Amino acid sequence: MSTIRMAWRNIWRSPWRSAVVIGSMALGVWAGIFMMGWATGLNDARTVSLLDDNVGHGRIQSVPFEESQEPSALLPRLDAVLEDLASDTSVTEVAPRLVVQAMIQSGSGAAPAMVLGVYPQVEPNVFKSARNITIGRFLEEGAADEIVLGEELAKRLEVGVDDRLVLTFQDLSGEVHSALFYVVGLYDGASNLLEETMLYVPALNIAQQMGMLDSTSMTRVFPVAHEVCFRVKDPYAVKPTMEHLRSQDSLRLLNVFRSSRIESLEQLKRDETRLVFKEWRSISPELGYADEIMAQSLLLFMTIILLAMAFGILNTMLMAILERTRELGMLMAVGMNKRRLFTLIVLETLLLSFAGLPIGLLLGHSTLAVTSQTGITLKGVEQGLAEFGMESTIYPVTVPEFYLPIAALVFVLAFLSALYPARKALKLNPIESMRVL
Repeated sequence: MSTIRMAWRNIWRSPWRSAVVIGSMALGVWAGIFMMGWATGLNDARTVSLLDDNVGHGRIQSVPFEESQEPSALLPRLDAVLEDLASDTSVTEVAPRLVVQAMIQSGSGAAPAMVLGVYPQVEPNVFKSARNITIGRFLEEGAADEIVLGEELAKRLEVGVDDRLVLTFQDLSGEVHSALFYVVGLYDGASNLLEETMLYVPALNIAQQMGMLDSTSMTRVFPVAHEVCFRVKDPYAVKPTMEHLRSQDSLRLLNVFRSSRIESLEQLKRDETRLVFKEWRSISPELGYADEIMAQSLLLFMTIILLAMAFGILNTMLMAILERTRELGMLMAVGMNKRRLFTLIVLETLLLSFAGLPIGLLLGHSTLAVTSQTGITLKGVEQGLAEFGMESTIYPVTVPEFYLPIAALVFVLAFLSALYPARKALKLNPIESMRVL
């Protein structure tokens, strides 16, 4: 305890110099934390934009559809899946879909397309691209011959609202089928690539043309689907929802095998089809990788800032050793051993570093807490951010998960900064040092 008290008093023997070093450390930590929170907020805004556009927070498909994308691989137990989603309090919106590969033709050309057969009453609740209609309107309820294109695909085909298009696809029997649709709207998506390939048609229309509906399914609100996309309250906390859905499906499969009332082998085959439950990191792995790379990059950025601070502390401690050469010589002459002298220099360096750490953490956290509510508007780059589907106002987020790693970095760099000054002090000759004026 006496060594710690002595180290603390030694720091304040040059109050201005120590105050400058402590202030520099506090500002460095503040700047690093603020940059971490701002960059995390920017990355979260990008992730949320892409999730809202077409990825979704979670997706449920059958194993055959995931493997082959065959139109006949419809999602079994659709009503039961929707009931499970409705029973989960974290799920906010649900949208069943049909996914069909087709060719689209206009009077000016043709292009491959991914046709999304959607239910217009629920699709805009899950995906932003269905709401960002720049010209015309989105699909209406029913089985009308309507189609909504991306702006890029409309430019490629040289069509607009009220123009006619022909979709060519295979029905369930494998026969090539063509159907005429009228363009009712154009949407603006977060990705130009998706705009060039993805289009919307009513699910009931495409299902009828492909022979997917029968008298039993027509009585349901959502008769058929290849996949069910859904949203949750917090996309970063979607794993418990996925586990709940998997457990419900496993229990249902067990009941199928236990049941003695099986109408046909075809029904048994359909009921025992396994489902695939994907969260957004599995649907779009690059988004998950971006989060991991961002975290590593931010820690590297903070390390560079603290490394610059460490050189300042190193210089300060070397100056202190030179100024106290006579004093250190006297301490060694009266019996202070090298181990205690080394501990003293290291403690002075650590205390000098850690004195600014809590100030920087408090300033950084407070700044992020305020700006997370007010936001930071980036004027002049609105169009560039809009290309990624992002707003020009970025909302930083607090990053308490980084505070402990930052404290560990400060400790490690401060300790390393103390080694050279401590080595210089240990090399002092007591007799020669006491002669220094």
